[in-house]
Amino acid sequence: MMRPRRRGAPRVALVAVIVLCAAAGGTTRAATGGTPRTRNVVLLTLDGLRIRELFGGMDPLLAEKRAQKKSGIYDLERARGRFWRGTPEQRRAALLPYFWGTLASQGIVLGDKEKGSSVQPLNPLLFSAPGYSEILTGQPQADVVTNDVKRYPHRTVLEFVRSELRLDKRQVATIGSWDGFGTLSSSEAGAFFTNTGYERVPAGIATPRMAFLGELQFEIMALWEEGRSDAVTFNIALEYLKTQHPRLIYIALGESDDWAHARRYDRLLDYLNVADDWLRRLWETLQSIDMYRGRTTVIMTTDHGRGNTPSDWVDHDATVEGSEDIWVAVIGPDTPHRGEVAPYPTVHQSDVAATLLGFFGLDGRSFNPHAGPPIPVAFAASESGPVRPADPRKTPRDR
Repeated sequence: MMRPRRRGAPRVALVAVIVLCAAAGGTTRAATGGTPRTRNVVLLTLDGLRIRELFGGMDPLLAEKRAQKKSGIYDLERARGRFWRGTPEQRRAALLPYFWGTLASQGIVLGDKEKGSSVQPLNPLLFSAPGYSEILTGQPQADVVTNDVKRYPHRTVLEFVRSELRLDKRQVATIGSWDGFGTLSSSEAGAFFTNTGYERVPAGIATPRMAFLGELQFEIMALWEEGRSDAVTFNIALEYLKTQHPRLIYIALGESDDWAHARRYDRLLDYLNVADDWLRRLWETLQSIDMYRGRTTVIMTTDHGRGNTPSDWVDHDATVEGSEDIWVAVIGPDTPHRGEVAPYPTVHQSDVAATLLGFFGLDGRSFNPHAGPPIPVAFAASESGPVRPADPRKTPRDR
């Protein structure tokens, strides 16, 4: 079994981005066809969520008794009772009831290959750091080839938003479970607020609840020693939203990948069901605050996929088929309410950065001339527009 991603082993992440962004500049109209209503964005990544679970719920290949050794399910009757249903649509609704019952219908979801929608990384390595770097910089980075925790010289979309909109350091934030999220988020230390790994929130920012969570993180035995509990990360992020009101926040979660690497499919499903309720709490919090209600876009995606078979579902890298299959969801006031969109031309991990910038009224080409284009269907003005042109960076297979 492959060890967790941050020691060099591949890592998959479901990434959810909620963009809190300002409607500024004429470039917004180029992306959206008009001035966006979005003023804020939240980026949220859930590490290791396969398209199989997102679009189909409990995997039939791992739900049978004959696969129990390879699934690692301890109590199959319990797992099936919670999550097994007769159809993929019913199973995904049982696993992720809030995502599919409330959020998806308020935006778009891409990546169901069986229905003709594909989202793929352009980086060839298909593990964590290269995937996150591609998301945050808009292109694969040739020097990001390990999961070692280090800072790279590539400017990220978070830094660009802060600079272009002249935001205070606290108005842009990364809060994540692995300390690598902090170094991958910016080319310079201290560019904006970060709280990643086993960090306490500084006294000048910490509320009593944040301080409590900062102490609690050292008492919770996370599955691997390389990252703290996602429950701590999420609750710190929610408290930060309530008290600091950032315009752009990146919430980076990791335990979906951890449980998969541990070959515990039952615990992975349990975790995803808990994470779905975090999405409910996040969305309800955003709707309860005037500056966020009706002015916030949520983008969700993952760093890479993982294997498709009972033997290799725990793994992901360039040699494991399925590692190239990821997904993206965009929920917000400027996105058509279409839910799952399929068929749809292939989009790429590199396209997330320019899509995020489009909601801020910023041009991805000004950020990085080599970045992917905005995802057209994420913007209401393109709903009935022409199909996106072929991207010259992509191979005929990609197209």
